[in-house]
Amino acid sequence: MSVFKISRRGVLLGAAGAVVVAGGAGLWLGIDRLADRRFRKPVDRGGAFAPSVFLSIDTAGEVTIWLTRSEMGQGAWTALPMLIAEELDADWSRVRVEQAVADDRHDYGSLFTAASSGITSSWVELRRAGATAREMLVAAAARQWNVSARDCETAKGRVRHADSGREADYGSLVAVAATLRAPLQPALKSPDTFRLIGQALPRLDTPLKISGGARYGVDVRMPGLRHAVIARSPKLGGSLQSFDDRAARAIRGVLKVFAVTNGVAIVATNTYVALKARELLQVSWQPAAAAVLDEASISRQLLQELASDQVALARNDGDAPAALAAATRTHAADYEMPFLAHATLEPMNCTAWVRDGACEIWVPSQAPEDARSTAAATAKLPIERVRVHTTLLGGGFGRRAVSDFVAEAVEIAQQAGEPVQLLWSREDDFRHGRYRDASAHRLRAALQPDGRPSAWSHRVVSATPDAPDLTAANGVAMMGAQDLPYAIEDLRVDWRGMRTGVPYGIWRSVGYSYNTFAIECFIDELAESAKRDALEYRRALLAASPRLIACMDEVAAMSGWEQRAAAKRALGLAICACFGSFIATIAEVEADSNGSPRVTRVWCAVDCGIAIHPDTVRAQIEGGVLFGLTAALFGKLHIADGAIVEGNFDRYRLLRIDEAPHVEVKLLPSLESPGGIGEVGVPAIAPAVANAWRVASGQRVRRLPLIDSAAPASG
Repeated sequence: MSVFKISRRGVLLGAAGAVVVAGGAGLWLGIDRLADRRFRKPVDRGGAFAPSVFLSIDTAGEVTIWLTRSEMGQGAWTALPMLIAEELDADWSRVRVEQAVADDRHDYGSLFTAASSGITSSWVELRRAGATAREMLVAAAARQWNVSARDCETAKGRVRHADSGREADYGSLVAVAATLRAPLQPALKSPDTFRLIGQALPRLDTPLKISGGARYGVDVRMPGLRHAVIARSPKLGGSLQSFDDRAARAIRGVLKVFAVTNGVAIVATNTYVALKARELLQVSWQPAAAAVLDEASISRQLLQELASDQVALARNDGDAPAALAAATRTHAADYEMPFLAHATLEPMNCTAWVRDGACEIWVPSQAPEDARSTAAATAKLPIERVRVHTTLLGGGFGRRAVSDFVAEAVEIAQQAGEPVQLLWSREDDFRHGRYRDASAHRLRAALQPDGRPSAWSHRVVSATPDAPDLTAANGVAMMGAQDLPYAIEDLRVDWRGMRTGVPYGIWRSVGYSYNTFAIECFIDELAESAKRDALEYRRALLAASPRLIACMDEVAAMSGWEQRAAAKRALGLAICACFGSFIATIAEVEADSNGSPRVTRVWCAVDCGIAIHPDTVRAQIEGGVLFGLTAALFGKLHIADGAIVEGNFDRYRLLRIDEAPHVEVKLLPSLESPGGIGEVGVPAIAPAVANAWRVASGQRVRRLPLIDSAAPASG
């Protein structure tokens, strides 16, 4: 076995620095996230051997692994335990998972699940936890047999001494192992010795979901549970002025009606009664102090702000303004993208119980620690008096990284004096969400005689005023623009924020979702201007990015890119490097009977480093493609008179089953450390489709959604 070297990136992600504390029946091993080797408290797992906070092994040999990320369909419930089980050499059939609880009893490090960081932030830490347990179990067996630990090997939950043929189940060794000292530097396996990582193992959450045993937020039940909804201002930013609840209280099952921060809460014996009572409330609302713009005025302002000189500089290589001013040949284009909803299948919900000076909540959250601090602030309690149980999530996409619905549930439960489950209706979810920001982009390039860009300028204007001021650089908004993969000598990227009164929240693939569209469409425009093949044009600019080139070559072979003209096929290409992974996407598009774009096939070549669970990786890319495609074709929130128009899926159009293209995904073999994958399929699909539509219709689309912008195909 060999020990992986820990990179600077790994240190920053908290992968370095082993800490050991002896205590009681077991030992606590943690990988200190600041690499300062500070001591932590021992782990108590009810007498089981707990060599780290992440796992325990009982005397029957059953392994319990505590999941430190939220499961929202992306496979964390399986992939993260695989990291521990691999180094532990566990029997996969004897592994069970418990969701980590956010409280003061155990320090798991970060529980945040977003930015495709679950595997990348845990790659070394969880494997070290498994390796530590394995070495301690081997040492226990060697002590019992009076042999050298170097002569012992492990497999499927057992230790074996090859020379004598003796074997022992892990369960029979835990008592002795718990008395031993944990190794500071456990040896990690080299990839060529992996037995579980890289295999399509049975997913551990599947049996629960098939049997109905899976518990999502809306499934939480307990004795005495009450159900609540909130009547909110129909207009964004509005506040409660007065209300008459006499008709609502007259409904059987309504228990309490009272004012809360965001409107009027109705507490009832069940959700149906609460929703019916809400319809009968007579409420007067105070409009927002600053008027919320409608979609037309937001669009005009976005485009106007592109000309502002009050911007934040995100990247400045060379002197792009001077190079552009001196160029004899340039190309420029503006792009625009709308606000988008997350549209999770499970609407926002949270169950809270405030009693005896403490608060306990059950919530489908991507940010349990934020939910905990939010609950503490809302209930005015010390944070150590708050406990958060994370349930399964019926979709996240970034929406559940915000804890606004947690604050509401805690506020209602505290006033009600009973356990309360707050449920947002589908209309609440659409009209009171946290939306993907609208944005506008201005790209300009100075062109060399061969058509390649010698200078590049990208200005991003987005409705994300969450920086210290509107000209302070916004890292989320610059994703994909600031880290442009193309090699251009003179390069300037800047940003300006814009206030609209529309709530903002991160959305699957964040800034990559709109910056990649603008960049990859613009690159295609430059290739067309140069009369060059779009793939070969990109290749010349990606000499320093061999992994992206390999993805392009693979996807070209998969799709028949070279033969597209002879076969009269409209194919479009786009690439993206994000979250430590690389993807090249090609879409095939044709005009439907209405002359609108219809995507028939999509090919993706992906280099995500070591693929922990290949089937899950492919599923995530497929799902990301369909998620991004529905937004590219139809996604748009309409805003009128200060309110979101869409209230349900009848108005917010999603891709239907008969419209879904065949998606083929190829994973490139790699021994690089894993990159993120949950969001990687999203950014490149919209520009790939737009570039293909240019071929199919002759129309260049610079504004999304495509169905709004694409005119009927000519000829």
